[in-house]
Amino acid sequence: MGDQEPDVNNHIYEEHYLASDDDNGIEDFDFPDNDTLYNDRFQTGESSNPNLGQPHVTHEDTEFNIDFSEGQPHVTHDYVSPGGTLYWTPIVLNDIKPKVSSKFNLYGEAETMYRKYALESGFDVRLGRVQKMKNGIITNRHLVCNREGNPNTSKLDTLDIQHKKTQRRKDLFKRNCKAKVVLEIIPGTLTYVVSDFVERHNHELFRKGNMHLSRSKRKLDYSQEIFIHNFSKQNIGPVKAHRLYSALQVGPLVRGGLVIDFKNARRNLNCYIGGRDAKFLVDNMNDRKKNVPSFTFEYKVSNKRLNSLFWADETAKYNYNSFGDVVSIDATFSMNKYDMVFVPFIGIDNHKKCVTFGAGLLSKEDGVSYEWLLRAFLKAFRKQPQLVLSDQDPALKKAIDKVFPLAHHRLCMWHITKKLPNKILSIEDATTNQKFRKRFHSIIWNSKLEPHEFENVWRQMLEEFKITDNTWMNTMYGLRKSWIPAFFKHIPMSDLMRTTSLSESQNWSFQTTTLTGSYLVMFMMTFESVMERQRHNQILNDFNTATTIPKFITRTPYEPHASNVYTQKIFYQVQKEISRSEDNCFQKNVISSNGVDTIIVIEKTKNITIRQTNDVDVDDKDEEYNYDCLIRDIEYTVTHSTKDGSFKCTCMHFEHLGILCRHIFCVFKFYGIEQIPEKYILKRWRRDVIPTELLKRRFNNSFDDSTSDMTAIDIFFQLLTVVHDCPNHDLPTRADHFKKLLGVVGPDVESDVNDIQNPTDIRNKGYGSRGKRLKSTKEMIEKEISKPKRKCATCEQMVHHDKRNCPLKNTKK
Repeated sequence: MGDQEPDVNNHIYEEHYLASDDDNGIEDFDFPDNDTLYNDRFQTGESSNPNLGQPHVTHEDTEFNIDFSEGQPHVTHDYVSPGGTLYWTPIVLNDIKPKVSSKFNLYGEAETMYRKYALESGFDVRLGRVQKMKNGIITNRHLVCNREGNPNTSKLDTLDIQHKKTQRRKDLFKRNCKAKVVLEIIPGTLTYVVSDFVERHNHELFRKGNMHLSRSKRKLDYSQEIFIHNFSKQNIGPVKAHRLYSALQVGPLVRGGLVIDFKNARRNLNCYIGGRDAKFLVDNMNDRKKNVPSFTFEYKVSNKRLNSLFWADETAKYNYNSFGDVVSIDATFSMNKYDMVFVPFIGIDNHKKCVTFGAGLLSKEDGVSYEWLLRAFLKAFRKQPQLVLSDQDPALKKAIDKVFPLAHHRLCMWHITKKLPNKILSIEDATTNQKFRKRFHSIIWNSKLEPHEFENVWRQMLEEFKITDNTWMNTMYGLRKSWIPAFFKHIPMSDLMRTTSLSESQNWSFQTTTLTGSYLVMFMMTFESVMERQRHNQILNDFNTATTIPKFITRTPYEPHASNVYTQKIFYQVQKEISRSEDNCFQKNVISSNGVDTIIVIEKTKNITIRQTNDVDVDDKDEEYNYDCLIRDIEYTVTHSTKDGSFKCTCMHFEHLGILCRHIFCVFKFYGIEQIPEKYILKRWRRDVIPTELLKRRFNNSFDDSTSDMTAIDIFFQLLTVVHDCPNHDLPTRADHFKKLLGVVGPDVESDVNDIQNPTDIRNKGYGSRGKRLKSTKEMIEKEISKPKRKCATCEQMVHHDKRNCPLKNTKK
């Protein structure tokens, strides 16, 4: 071995045993005897160092003939006596090894030199003691082994009442290793000289195959932090991000940190945000408001703590200008670390998909907060919607009536109907209960009923099922003008949205892409990613509409015309009306008077559910209901003004949905109309309402960081070209990295001055106790019903209560 050149592809070092009276405080070890060495498949031979004159031991696997020259270093043991001190001296090329009195033009060159040496030797480097001038120039720096320092061997006194923390089992890492290099600056210059170099270590060095586990190799660079950060915006935590990162590399051993390093990167970013979360968010949004055209941001601070905020960009305003006739408002919870209520404003675009007009965060779900939010919304968009949908929140209803006096407020029918099973418990018979539900839904969802007709059939339903004294039913009847379609027939586009289901769907999209307990700045980035995906879908729908040709099913001339003006989704609805006008509708007669033509159109429809009962009174249990499918002729009246060429049908299909009905299409044949008149083609249903360039625009702040927009694949291939062996001292600090990731702008964020504190002590309805799940009323009632009945001593009935809580108890008293 003495004649061989050192193999730099493997870590080669000498293991020396010295006497235990070493003054350097190096730990002592018991040296095994020769028999132990032999049993462990070692062979003794002559020393490879003739100057020492001591025997050496070379690792070999005699049984399996494993060549340790690849993947495992050659090791030479030089010792004086058993029980001596063990240390390791790396064997590397002289060109790599530091030399005392060697000079370097810059500090970075000297540090890079020692890190290269450490990488070839098999240990990590840590920055040690440093001395600097007032201008920050380093005059003296110790670069030490990563295992330098005394190990922490203190134990927790479990009998001491001041220490309540349980002792944690942790292995010792520091070994008081003395290996180091000392760099000193030459006075009057920027040249550095190596003043001291300690070569030997008191611990085993890394094997070449395990260098990827060293801290220098595991250290994440900025591109990897971007990788973790971008995945976190899609509700992918550090563990899954590491799996995906390993999959891109075809294995976890190629490059990058461990799972714990990915977790630490996420933790470090959260620690950097800390108590400046609200300040970061407000500064970012104010900077965006200053530099991005038509961007709106409003916020309110109460007692130096962030209370409420609202924002909307230019694309959202363009969407509202085109599709803002109907707006749905539905608050959702658990979207951020501080339990602030997230309130998005949702509408329907020209493809009948969700579109977000703006959003807000509220600390309190009360009337004052909602009123502030709606005023901020009105200030940004400058016009009130025609129709506003919400749940039965009284605070929100009061704010809508006050801020939007010209808008019609409609309660979500889904939120009302889902309460029905819990409100009709008096109908215990399952069959009767099911019949009541069918009757109830057939009445409330029928948009063809007039208000007086609805009132009559509602009264008949309550009398038939003997629930005229039901409190909830009577309350909902009192609110009928706020949720029954019959009372919204005069409002344009009233049938476009009856429930807040689209808001629920969009809220689910936000929830699935938001990490639990996200900071506000992280939530805002998640919101922006959802908006980008939503607007990409708008572009995709526009592209599909422009590049596909639908199949025509009739020979009418206005069907091809409709395909050229409407989006794909709306055209299929118009095509359905045209087809039915050809198959099921025909004119009965035409009456002209005073410039107005009145056309009677007959439509053949299927009466799917007609109840037939016997004339003889029978018991309710024996009553039979027969449902037949019969063809019925229904008359509709279409009026046509010869002065302005307008059409109007008694079905009011166009008024409610913005699409011509089959009856008017039937009349088109009589007048020879080959194209749909422009006045009946609403702008909200046309193609290319929103310019593609506007949908593709990203409304970020003035902070320019193209790297943050990189995809995961781009980042991965860039990582393959990054040299990880030597640090680039021109790279920004960790704080600068965090600023780029978060888009932080403005003054020094390390300053202690923070005039906007994070919100605290937020307790809104719907949260319940921490760690406990709130049960819905339906769940509690079902649990109560599942309990066995028992006989009450007061009312003497088999019920779910006893004499202590019997409703008749107070009555008898």
